[in-house]
Amino acid sequence: MARPLIAVSAPREEVPTAFGTIDCTKLTAHYTDAVYAAGGQPVVFPVTAPPPPDLVARMDGLMLTGGGDLNPALYGEAPEESVYGVRDDRDAFEVALYQEALALGLPILAICRGLQLVNVLRGGSLLQEIEGEQNHWQENPSTEPSHDIAVAAGSALAEVFGRTARVNSYHHQSVKQLGNGLRVAATCGDVIEAVEATDADLVGVQWHPEHMAATDPRQLALFESFVKRAAANPRTMR
Repeated sequence: MARPLIAVSAPREEVPTAFGTIDCTKLTAHYTDAVYAAGGQPVVFPVTAPPPPDLVARMDGLMLTGGGDLNPALYGEAPEESVYGVRDDRDAFEVALYQEALALGLPILAICRGLQLVNVLRGGSLLQEIEGEQNHWQENPSTEPSHDIAVAAGSALAEVFGRTARVNSYHHQSVKQLGNGLRVAATCGDVIEAVEATDADLVGVQWHPEHMAATDPRQLALFESFVKRAAANPRTMR
């Protein structure tokens, strides 16, 4: 059987090069490596305006990746001083990409910023800066965990991780108001660490499992579960 095709959103970023500072498509290989190791074929979707609907229709799943902050205007707020890396072109592109995938019924895995985007598009909001004793921006290597999460009983995530897991952490924002059609799938104290949709095949995680997938079988299993659902999509059987 052919590998299911997984659309992977790729941000743009200004990068110093021999040609000067240039707007580049920039995606860490951890994302594509994790999808491939899980049995999928990653297909990188760079920021364009808009994403080609005919190409999205050929995909079997969508992975929304991490990166800079969403424009707080998307959830009706002005930016606080801590907001960084806002790209309106990326916001608009991923909004359209998500809506296309949702309309097609594709399985969706949303990572870090991706979870936050999904929450906002479903009417939720974000804490622009997390407060509290737990540090959610770790200093140890990204391949290592920094804190525990409690996984909700009966969630799809519990089928992968059980009721607890150790995860890495690279976010200064988190879900404030939960979006419509979402349920909490994991927490760390008061911080929502994962969500699932009640009306779509969608899992969102706040940590970066792609950085741990090569060394932690349970993090790889998250991608394997996603790719397995994509392979079962009728589109894959074309």
